[in-house]
Amino acid sequence: MPSAPREVWGDLAATAFVEANALFRSLDDEARQDLLRLAQVEDYLAGESIAANDGDERLYLVRDGTATVLRSRDGVAVEVGSLERNAIYGEGRVLGEPLPGALVARTAVSVVTFPAPVMAAVVERFPKVRRMLEAVRTAREKDAAERLGA
Repeated sequence: MPSAPREVWGDLAATAFVEANALFRSLDDEARQDLLRLAQVEDYLAGESIAANDGDERLYLVRDGTATVLRSRDGVAVEVGSLERNAIYGEGRVLGEPLPGALVARTAVSVVTFPAPVMAAVVERFPKVRRMLEAVRTAREKDAAERLGA
């Protein structure tokens, strides 16, 4: 069972981690602080589901551990990617698309989460953030297509 969400705001290590990520470095101080006030840290044990395509409305930033991205092929879950420290997941959701798969903890995982609707407003205000998320989405879709044999 995942840990209870904890606020990032006031946690110096979590705040420094987020601020060091390339996605968030491109924001102005006010936008970064606003996001940090909304961000939460969650911890998962190996095998636990972190995110699924069930209406999850968050962007995930992997703080520690390794997670597996799964997609369905003929009703069978297929691993299409692996995420480690500083990787994001849920970029499609921020860009207005449904989550195409699921994210499952391979090891113990700590993630920082951000509300996708708020991140969607951020990408409208900061084109560089949009371009970064679009690049992640494009690369992830290419990798998934290769692994699914599409």
